[in-house]
Amino acid sequence: MIYITTLQNRKPKQITWDDVIEDKIIFNELANDTSRKTATITRRFKETPKEFLDKISVPAMIDWLKKFNQDNKELFEANRNSLYYSFKIPKTTGGFRNIDAPYDPLQNQLRRLADFMYDDCGVKYHTSCFSYVKGRSIMDCLKKHQKFESKWYLKTDISGFFPHTTLEFVMRMAAMVFPLSEIYKDPEGRKELEKALSLGFKDGGLPQGTCLSPAVTCWMYIPIDFELFNFFAKRNMVYTRYADDMIVSAKQNFPMNMAIGEIKHVLHEFNAPHYLNDEKTRYGSNHGSGDNWNLGLMMNKDNEITVGWRKKQYFKAALCSFILDTKNKKYWEIDDVYHLRGLLSYYTMVEPEYFKDIINRQNEKWQVDVKKMFKAYLNGEIA
Repeated sequence: MIYITTLQNRKPKQITWDDVIEDKIIFNELANDTSRKTATITRRFKETPKEFLDKISVPAMIDWLKKFNQDNKELFEANRNSLYYSFKIPKTTGGFRNIDAPYDPLQNQLRRLADFMYDDCGVKYHTSCFSYVKGRSIMDCLKKHQKFESKWYLKTDISGFFPHTTLEFVMRMAAMVFPLSEIYKDPEGRKELEKALSLGFKDGGLPQGTCLSPAVTCWMYIPIDFELFNFFAKRNMVYTRYADDMIVSAKQNFPMNMAIGEIKHVLHEFNAPHYLNDEKTRYGSNHGSGDNWNLGLMMNKDNEITVGWRKKQYFKAALCSFILDTKNKKYWEIDDVYHLRGLLSYYTMVEPEYFKDIINRQNEKWQVDVKKMFKAYLNGEIA
């Protein structure tokens, strides 16, 4: 099977019963993206249609890969670990996440390879994928469920998404994702593609910290996202994926085991080296307590996306401390200022009116300008 993905550049068509029977469904209206500028359509074919083959040059793509591999002979021969520096960052759920960040020589070449795949080859992502896509965010992912007015949610997590992704699996998926599929069909092209992609692997998996890893995870899951999207859409349900987080929702209560079983079935059908983390699987309604949190945000009983009252209380307290300490010349560390400003930016994206009102109230109460205070810190005027 070949999966061909293109941007949606026309109005969604009316779905017919014949479309459902023939498995040609797109379900644009059922679970449409909040922004049509980033929405895509994926179709599945037994063979690549000539109309698509005429739009690409397989020899040119293979030549590019050959040159890329030749240009990076030294990087291929170098000890892979010597090309990275590692550090840990805290997880929002506790513990730490290992980050393997490549030094500039490798990072620049991985960015070059990622750009080739998306700009020159024209590889896309499935419309249900919202991670690592320009113009898409966590908010866009949740808005897809919000627009459908879902009440019941299943959230599950793919364990070890990056480190468990093998080069062998990526190549198998490339064989199904157009236009990489056409490179794969050519023996020489397959060899050059595999070698080029291998430069982005470390210790048998995709390292977290490169620009190539997230790009690969978008297109390698197109067949899996397509099958899951269609399965749930046929049942009047919405499916989205944000990196390793899968969310399934519906207006009505649905069998949790059915949804989980289908996800596991599809992963097995594609022989994916991934499995679900049962400890992070949650199911419930947005009327429940603690079951309506997805991707760090809450969908409340009124179908509103919110950061939650605890985070609001914490932010207001932190902001007040920041203002009073600065007024009293008890200056904050610059990292703490960046963190607070980052929270303000993120929370304002989620609930703009609420957090704009908080800033206005604090400015009026303490006769200050919070934005100017942030700017003074970041410009080095306060130290």
